[in-house]
Amino acid sequence: MEPGPDLEEIMRFDPEDGIEDLDSHLDRLEQSANERGFKFDRHDARNELQAATFGKRRAVIARLLLSPSGAMAIEVTAV
Repeated sequence: MEPGPDLEEIMRFDPEDGIEDLDSHLDRLEQSANERGFKFDRHDARNELQAATFGKRRAVIARLLLSPSGAMAIEVTAV
């Protein structure tokens, strides 16, 4: 299958509990990446999400975009 547009995963982060259901989000992203022929490094995604939410004192929404090449972009916005 030909890779298409970026994959997107949206997650809620709470400063007390971290990213809600992180493993489920990563499982879903990994499955979609495999189905569409995208490169995906689960460990890198976890590290990038941790870096993007580090030091946040309020709940935020983290939006991870994954390109077919495996490049990731994370956008963090207030809830």
